[in-house]
Amino acid sequence: MGKGPNHKEMTQLINTMMGQNVLTEKQLGQILEGARRANERGGMSSVLDYLMKVTQADVDKDELTEFADSVRTNPQVGMDLLNGKRGIPKNKD
Repeated sequence: MGKGPNHKEMTQLINTMMGQNVLTEKQLGQILEGARRANERGGMSSVLDYLMKVTQADVDKDELTEFADSVRTNPQVGMDLLNGKRGIPKNKD
């Protein structure tokens, strides 16, 4: 399996996508560690709950779960999104 971006690269990517510095490498490390612990406790559902709490994201959990499942079954979707080749899916409403 290919190696993904390191914390520095991922932090830069997130900050670039947001158009401002919203995250440090240390914060990303803490978030990832929390997500790992959540996964150990309750699987992907717990990870999504944790991330929604930490980021204060105003998203529908079912939509987020559907998106996570699509990336899990086809990782290229996630890479295309990160590389700007694909837009973030819009709400179906």
